[in-house]
Amino acid sequence: MEKNRIKCSLYDSESIDFTTTKMFFGEGRNLQRYDVQKYPYYDQITQRMMSYFWRPEEVSLLRDSSDFQKLTEHESFIFTENIKYQILLDSVQGRSPILTFGQVVTIPELEEAINVWGFFENIHSMSYSYIIKNLYDAPSEVFDEIMINEMIKVRAEDVTNYYNQFYESLALYHAESVDEGGLKVSDERLKRELYLALVSVNILEGIRFYVSFACSFSFAEHQKMEGNAKILKLIARDENEHLALTQRIIMDLREKEEEGFSDIVHSLDHEVYEMYRSAIAQEIEWAEHLFKGKTVIGLNKELLVQYMHYMADRRLHAIGLQPIYGETKNPLKWMKNWLRNDHVEVLPQETEISSYVVGGVDMNFKEVTFDFE
Repeated sequence: MEKNRIKCSLYDSESIDFTTTKMFFGEGRNLQRYDVQKYPYYDQITQRMMSYFWRPEEVSLLRDSSDFQKLTEHESFIFTENIKYQILLDSVQGRSPILTFGQVVTIPELEEAINVWGFFENIHSMSYSYIIKNLYDAPSEVFDEIMINEMIKVRAEDVTNYYNQFYESLALYHAESVDEGGLKVSDERLKRELYLALVSVNILEGIRFYVSFACSFSFAEHQKMEGNAKILKLIARDENEHLALTQRIIMDLREKEEEGFSDIVHSLDHEVYEMYRSAIAQEIEWAEHLFKGKTVIGLNKELLVQYMHYMADRRLHAIGLQPIYGETKNPLKWMKNWLRNDHVEVLPQETEISSYVVGGVDMNFKEVTFDFE
């Protein structure tokens, strides 16, 4: 078995043609150059993500503080459990893309996209801290409760499992690459685990987060916790870009034979379907935990489950797989108002606008269109 198949160094002195090397596990890395690009659409996604830079402090939560005190006990429970879950998942997302995919990416335009992706996930984590500190009398207690909440831990462990498998295999591979002994971690194993980690992230970005978004936006639909919803709308806009990024990576690995993944990933379709079914089953348990036979105005467990099925079928279709639930109608049509950036009906002097773009860049994706609603 060939040694040193993946170059572990951060800099390779040999000349590399980045228009022909592979996305992952390619010839190596040296210059971060963007004058020539193998897949320009990754740079376009990066530029659009960067144009959306924002900070949570731009949104006032003064009214939310008052609204929060007026929530019913059940509403307060749903709001708090939901934001705890979002905190944990974005904590993982803030570090994992760079520490996993970032180790083996070998084209500059995708490397920059992964780096910016992780940066914005950190902004999301800071945003949740900003919300918690402004709404709760004892914010540290809310954070401390996250890691002892079994419902949250079960979901988080399922999400991080694929990250951890790939991360541990990479660590073992790098250690074996400089050892005299034989290699135990094969190319095929690394590719398989990278692909499954990408699918797991795609499910997180495209389904799990949307379940949480629906719970958060349902309050604002009835003029409650609107500052929180403005922040969540900014986060949702970012997650749409991350979803577009992972969808595009998955499709490139599935469709482009030169990337060296096509045979492996198609043999994993059955496992991918099981990942979707498992995630939906967990999210249904979460919905049961949140609602416990009760409802909030405009949302209940049954509607949320229908929405999960609807989103799951759309996500499967977007990565080249067949829908499995047959849910063709969006049961939460009001979500479109929160996921579109052109729906702003307030005057800038009255409140913060959640759809403005700093240094905005108009990107026209001709090769693929992503529909996230």
